[in-house]
Amino acid sequence: MDGPAEDLRQQVKAALHTAGISQAQAARDLNLSTKHMSHMLTGRATLTLDWAGRLLALCGMRLVVSIALTPQETR
Repeated sequence: MDGPAEDLRQQVKAALHTAGISQAQAARDLNLSTKHMSHMLTGRATLTLDWAGRLLALCGMRLVVSIALTPQETR
């Protein structure tokens, strides 16, 4: 798994670790099952920007998204 989705998962996991918040605690705080939390953080379920933002908020952080648009390559 590569790309932006994996980068986001890694950043969220690092933020949880730095804040000293376990996946189980985050799941409880966000009213999620620990299984679904684990799946979102391993890529078995989609970690949406909304959920990433909620998780980062638990860590005292906020999610900022920057989008770069480039012309589509011709075939």
